[in-house]
Amino acid sequence: MKLYYYISGHGFGHISRSGNIIKRLLNEEFIEEIYLVSPRTSFIDFKHPKLKLRSLKLDVGIAQKDSLSIDLDSTKEELIHFEKSKSFLLKEETKFCKDNKIALILTDSSSFPITIALETGIPSIYLGNFTWDFIYRNYAKKDAYFGNLSEQLEVEYGFATEALVLPFQCPMPNFLEQTNIGLVGRKPTLLKEEARQILGFREDTTYILLSFGAYGLEGHTLNTDHLPKHIKLVANGVPGIQKEGILVPEVSHYPNLVTASDFVCTKPGYGILAECYYAKTPILYTDRGDFIEYLYLVSALDLYFRSAYLSLEKIISCEFDEALTYMRTVDGMTPKSELKTDGEEDVVRHLLEYT
Repeated sequence: MKLYYYISGHGFGHISRSGNIIKRLLNEEFIEEIYLVSPRTSFIDFKHPKLKLRSLKLDVGIAQKDSLSIDLDSTKEELIHFEKSKSFLLKEETKFCKDNKIALILTDSSSFPITIALETGIPSIYLGNFTWDFIYRNYAKKDAYFGNLSEQLEVEYGFATEALVLPFQCPMPNFLEQTNIGLVGRKPTLLKEEARQILGFREDTTYILLSFGAYGLEGHTLNTDHLPKHIKLVANGVPGIQKEGILVPEVSHYPNLVTASDFVCTKPGYGILAECYYAKTPILYTDRGDFIEYLYLVSALDLYFRSAYLSLEKIISCEFDEALTYMRTVDGMTPKSELKTDGEEDVVRHLLEYT
């Protein structure tokens, strides 16, 4: 089977989870080639003779000023431009699929590849925990454009052959066939004690990992002078992060840094939640602007994670003690519900049905 796999460029969550699925699929004999199509192909840190990378953008997502701020005006401009280019893209990508004898299209989580599959005459699978029609519908209260676009995208999603829905799901369109699958995410390759030893973490220090994904903390300066000596902030790959007062270790596999840390401080996103779940690292979370998925991720935090809310103001002023004290109480330490995991195996099983 030759697979066309589109991955949204919105943040790092889509590429990190689908990258994991691709790694798993490359081990299967029934997979001849995977064409990974995404604006975030540079995130992929592995090579394989079956894997072909194509840098291409087939959805817009949401424009952001930083991890915590939505830019609706820029989002609308990008969407209008993208809608104008869809006829050309449809023609080009349909030709590509036919020329390369693509058997199936899998998309995380754009609706447009479903249209390409329909035009090519091949099946398509949606994979994700939200759809863009649901996200954009939230902004119809500010601009009718988003409501009209949402209705159009909902129709596009409806043509998918089936949907594989991940945990932390938002309300979905009416897919022809829908299956809930297990959690997909990057896992640590080291035990907590091993990771801490390699990184030189001290036993008498609490390490808080700042994880703010692709959009970082541009425009914010943390008051690290206010930190008590027993707390150390850690960061890796955070755009706009200051160097003063923050430990920035070299790591080749980010989930090992997640598991080494005592806490992760983040804005909720699928990718970091999955990595924290596998690493068993508790979460301090803050707001992420008017992004409707946030409400469903916070519900997931309440159900499956040791977690506590912390305002952005307290993060900037480095006031962590109150939240950490709560996390160490009986309520904060209470075990949560368990998630179904190994979603990669679920994807393999479903793809086998198309061979």
